[in-house]
Order: sequence, then structure tokens, then C-alpha cells
Amino acid sequence: MKVKYTRDQVRFILDNWIKNEEICSEKTGHSKGSIKLMLQNIAATYGLVNFSEGNPMYSEIADEYRNNNKVFDETMTKNSFCKRFGITK
Repeated sequence: MKVKYTRDQVRFILDNWIKNEEICSEKTGHSKGSIKLMLQNIAATYGLVNFSEGNPMYSEIADEYRNNNKVFDETMTKNSFCKRFGITK
């Protein structure tokens, strides 16, 4: 069974995961393992991991996050995003 995330849940996770994984699980009702799979789906959509086909809605929200969290005044790269969230090394 596929676990569905709302846009608001994905945004909340991206805004809080690095600082506090527990609160993400508590507030969204999703397990940490499920959240990690959702993050892997983003990397799969970006073509950075061979996990699944990915999920365009998740990556659309990740793109918003990358644009809103610029690095040296430039949009964060997809690769940097994945490293920041521990999806890739």
C-alpha cells in the first residue's frame, strides 16, 4: 500500500527534518522510515537514485524548498538537496 503525503506534510517535513526528525513523525503521523522513503522518492524523481519512478508532487515541493533556501544566493542544486537530507552521499 502506498503512503500518501499532503503538500503541507511534505513542506513541514522539508522545513523541519534536519532539525528534528521526531517532530516530523509526530506532526504528520508518518513513521521516520516512511518519511525517509518519501525523501528517496524525491531523489528518484531527480534521477539521483535508482529507487522508483519518484513522485512529481514531492519533487515540485522540494524545488520550492531548494529555491527558498539558496546557497551563495543561488538555488540549491538537486544534488546538494539530496546530500543535505542524507539521501545521497
